[in-house]
Amino acid sequence: MKRLLIFILGLYSFSLSAQTEDNRLWLSIDLTNNKFDYRFYESIFDFGNLDNWGMRVGVEAYLNPSLDLEGGIAYGNLRHENIFVGKVGDVTSRLVYKLDNGKIFKEDSKIAPYVFAGLGFSWFDDTTGDLYNSEFQDGWFAMIPLGGGLKVKATEDFEINFRASYNRSIVDSPNYMQYSVGVSFAIGKKKDSDQDGVFDKDDNCPNEVGPVENNGCPWPDSDNDGVYDKDDECDTTPGPVENNGCPWPDTDGDGVLDKDDACPQVAGLAQFNGCPDSDGDGVIDSEDNCPNTAGAVNGCPDSDGDGVLDKDDTCPQTAGIAANNGCPEIKEEVQKALELALKNIPFNIGSDVIRATSYASLNQVADLMSENTNFNLKMSGYTDNTGRAESNLELSKRRASAVRQYLIDKGVSGSRLMADGYGIANPVADNSTRAGRAANRRVELEIVFN
Repeated sequence: MKRLLIFILGLYSFSLSAQTEDNRLWLSIDLTNNKFDYRFYESIFDFGNLDNWGMRVGVEAYLNPSLDLEGGIAYGNLRHENIFVGKVGDVTSRLVYKLDNGKIFKEDSKIAPYVFAGLGFSWFDDTTGDLYNSEFQDGWFAMIPLGGGLKVKATEDFEINFRASYNRSIVDSPNYMQYSVGVSFAIGKKKDSDQDGVFDKDDNCPNEVGPVENNGCPWPDSDNDGVYDKDDECDTTPGPVENNGCPWPDTDGDGVLDKDDACPQVAGLAQFNGCPDSDGDGVIDSEDNCPNTAGAVNGCPDSDGDGVLDKDDTCPQTAGIAANNGCPEIKEEVQKALELALKNIPFNIGSDVIRATSYASLNQVADLMSENTNFNLKMSGYTDNTGRAESNLELSKRRASAVRQYLIDKGVSGSRLMADGYGIANPVADNSTRAGRAANRRVELEIVFN
């Protein structure tokens, strides 16, 4: 038993193929030994008399990786002491479940166990003996073959087969075991689905016609340009046959060939000889002072049409003069009034109350805004560094709001006045001195154009 186990394990270490889609039809020839079933399977594994031999021929058809369909004819001796002596034959059809289906054992295992069940007929002839008090009659009897076996795959077209089948009678006739050892070999024509002369087993593309030298696959044309990859110098980029499958050079891929492209390294437009116009203003980038912003003056925009380009215009949406960076001209008296007001809006420590000394200059600012409606004012409040930063920030906002409210009370529209506070930020004097802190407690006025 130990030697048998070592032998089986040794065989199992090899891998070959057997019944597959390429080898669908097999012929088996077996030498059989029949064992009479007496007294409820008594001595079922006793092979009986050696002269209970016979022959069996079968055909096996591949269905899928788990199932084969097998049919066969057997004929031989069947005897047991003085109970039964005669000839027995059988015709069976069996459905075979293969354990080398990739679920239990690997599909390419060299040792391939299986089990089967089916339906058949046994035929008894020349019988003598004491069976059924000699009342048994020769003839055909329905039976069910049940069993299993083991195949040793020698090559991809040849196997050695060991099998045991218990032929169980359906009607009143003898049951018997049939042990067999034999060989099986492929007889079917190997499959060549695409009829290209390369069998599916060896065909890397079984459903596509291809030459033998490319393992049954058509020569690839990766870029679909009509030039096979083996002849294509640019097999991933479409190109004409006359240029060995390579496209005519267009380095920047803009559709303008390099020979016609004034800017061959940068994708552009055919109308500009392959040069780009990123902002679409009709001025190519190399000549455009503002290549990413559309404009009419050297390719740059001037939104307010004052002759000052937006990129240089402090007031790009309001027409102005170049001398004032594109902003409207500020009258001298207005500028002086604002400068005067700026110097005269101080606050006491911790207070947001406007001093009476600031009234006159603020009144003048209100009058100037009523006379000049082309600008707005922004009020920015500040504090010295005395106290907590959070409190100072809030105080600075109240100071700016106080100035804004004063001007509103004087008739200036609130929509023209903006106010915000910045706490101790942007000091104009040294906070370490009393005079410096006083200067930093202030509200600044800034002209803002529409």
